[in-house]
Amino acid sequence: MKTAPILLSVLLLAMAKLPLGCGSRIQQSPKPAAMGPNTPAAQASVAPEPVVKPLPLPATGPMVIITSPVKDEEVNSTDVGVFLEVKDWPGDRGAHVHVVLDDLPPEDVADPMLPTVFRHVKPGLHVARAFACRSDHVSYKNPAALATVWFRVAGEGKGAPLDPAAPTLTFNQPGAVCSRDAAKRLPVDFLLSGVAMDDLAAWRVRVSLDGEQKFVLDASNYLDVFLPPLEAGEHAVRLELMDSRGRAMKANFAWSERIVSVR
Repeated sequence: MKTAPILLSVLLLAMAKLPLGCGSRIQQSPKPAAMGPNTPAAQASVAPEPVVKPLPLPATGPMVIITSPVKDEEVNSTDVGVFLEVKDWPGDRGAHVHVVLDDLPPEDVADPMLPTVFRHVKPGLHVARAFACRSDHVSYKNPAALATVWFRVAGEGKGAPLDPAAPTLTFNQPGAVCSRDAAKRLPVDFLLSGVAMDDLAAWRVRVSLDGEQKFVLDASNYLDVFLPPLEAGEHAVRLELMDSRGRAMKANFAWSERIVSVR
């Protein structure tokens, strides 16, 4: 069955580089030792219906290609450079690319002609994703805007238990720090790849804030959905993949939690 990357977005962050925005650097809360990237999220009996109905994905937009590493390549260095090619840039002067390795925070790439280098990468299987973003760091939603490459780093040692055949959740935003003004209307942006178009109806994304479920999205949704205003202090935002009945589903990085500091 032919698959296509499905870009999903809920907003939780304002512009990372503007005075009232959130920082592009992301703090990620530690995962329990027993949970790996493929560990399903906590079980739920019944998930509520999605609060936002899906719309068709846009067919046109920027195209991002990872030229190195290539699929299934074995890299003989623990320093891995991700090289890109970007086509069909839109008119947004602030448009740029984010590059993500495994579940690390996204790296901003202002000049796609220069590689993004990840240092001290452990031996084993890894996944790199690169995707085009608007000036506010929210990803473009056309399928060609996301590129994914699975590769290996040579050497002995156990890496994370990843599965290239499983769907992969990419948590793009929020950033680590937000001003109080920006926190009045915060977004989250995330992507789901490796899911067949015909299977989208079986997937949901639960969004929780500080341990409380806020809403559940249909997997093919890409509209902007905002959380309630946040008070000063630290807040945890968690995404979890589920089926239509609220049951956990196996995926790479099946849940992700990030910390936002409002100052």
